[in-house]
Amino acid sequence: MSADNGAFTGTPPGPQPPHQPHQPRWAWWVVGIVIPLVGIIVTVLVSRPDSSGDKSVAQAPAQSSAAAGSTDAHRSSGTDGSSGANPAADQPSTEPGKGAQAAKAAFGPEVFRADTTNSGSYIDFDTAEPLVVANSTPKGADVIISASTGGAPDLFVPDSRMALAPPAGSGAAPTAEECAESVERNATYTLPATRGDFCLTTTEGRTVHLKVLTAPPAGLAKLEVTVWA
Repeated sequence: MSADNGAFTGTPPGPQPPHQPHQPRWAWWVVGIVIPLVGIIVTVLVSRPDSSGDKSVAQAPAQSSAAAGSTDAHRSSGTDGSSGANPAADQPSTEPGKGAQAAKAAFGPEVFRADTTNSGSYIDFDTAEPLVVANSTPKGADVIISASTGGAPDLFVPDSRMALAPPAGSGAAPTAEECAESVERNATYTLPATRGDFCLTTTEGRTVHLKVLTAPPAGLAKLEVTVWA
């Protein structure tokens, strides 16, 4: 083709890329608002009290409280979960003097002598030591040992007071309790002063164990005495 015709003789232009549609400006505003809003919603949901994370935290103190309650229950019921009974406390005490206080001896056991001749000897057991007065009647005498009947000596309680008794048992020396019980059950005011044991209560309420070792019709009788306060 000639230049006179005014035709374009150069390389034709290549194809143009497709035109991208123009996004409106308001879409960017929506994106800028939605994303922060979603973040806020997620944060609120996570921080709610009924979320799984909070449940695990709340359960831990509850379990600790339950464990503490269980420990207190064990302590109140017994060590290491044992029952509340204390075997040592339930056992009766076997130590002497725990169940009942043992009677305290105010005198004796000790041996002394008393004359049985004629009206014999009057003995007072309410003094610090037994007071023996021969052939006389002192005030407060608790027992008399005398052979005035002309034979073997006897034991008499002044004024016929019912305060003399043989012990209930035989063999071992009676205790204060056994002597007091014997007098309470079998009291009399006179008994033969044969060898053996006798129980007596004094005018002031003392308990006496009187053991006759020897008692001749005349002369000195040998007596072993224990006096309990």
